[in-house]
Amino acid sequence: MKKAVNRLLESLYRDPRYLPTGRMKRFGQDFISFVEVCHLLSPTSDERGRMLLECEFRADGRPDGEKPFGRESLLDHHLDASRAEENYELPESDVPALMAESWDYYVRRNFHFLFGDFVAARDDAEHNQEIVSLANRSVQSPQQRWGFLRWWPWMERDRAIAQALSDVENSRLDAAASELYRSVKAIAQFAREHAEEYAQEGEDAVAMPRRMREHVAALIELLRKEYSLPVSTDEQLDEALARGDEQEAERIRRHMMSEALSDQSEESE
Repeated sequence: MKKAVNRLLESLYRDPRYLPTGRMKRFGQDFISFVEVCHLLSPTSDERGRMLLECEFRADGRPDGEKPFGRESLLDHHLDASRAEENYELPESDVPALMAESWDYYVRRNFHFLFGDFVAARDDAEHNQEIVSLANRSVQSPQQRWGFLRWWPWMERDRAIAQALSDVENSRLDAAASELYRSVKAIAQFAREHAEEYAQEGEDAVAMPRRMREHVAALIELLRKEYSLPVSTDEQLDEALARGDEQEAERIRRHMMSEALSDQSEESE
């Protein structure tokens, strides 16, 4: 990635609480080493100092290397259970554990972005989106369910950015443009659908989905400047419809259908 893109990634994904120090291979497994910065507080919550913990994550699979119930992740265990049982309810005791798993995948995907491993970053974002989807249909408490759902715009931002940057690296600029534009629209729609829940949490919560859209939009402009990213066909279609140009809109629809059929043909081969 060019320096301007890397600077944007640094601003989005370098978390001062978790400082990556390198990658290593041990016993055939890839690991990410990092330092976790812990704040030491007094009984009155005054900061008394900091403690640095040397930690590591597996580079793939579940970050902590655990195999809950013998499965690759706690999510996989509950997905198996939900397929076997109609109207599956996530045990309340597993809600905190699933939250903790989601957090570890979030921390690791930040590392993947900083190391330029965009496919791995996308996979970690998609893992957390699957957790959100599971919680949305299986968690009974509205408050606990919203505790998962509220972070979907953040996950979608990261998923789309990772996929788009992978596309750029592989010279799939049209695909990258569509990915980012669709993500901006999806985040905006999610924010509209859940405006009441965000409003109940206050201004910072209301602003979060907007900031996620702004980050994706900033990357679009940067990629247009640095890599000549085209205007996506989705955006062209929306612009044609906005100005009432039905003839142009129909031309774009036919083009999109042709591209989709072509992609399906390539996948079948």
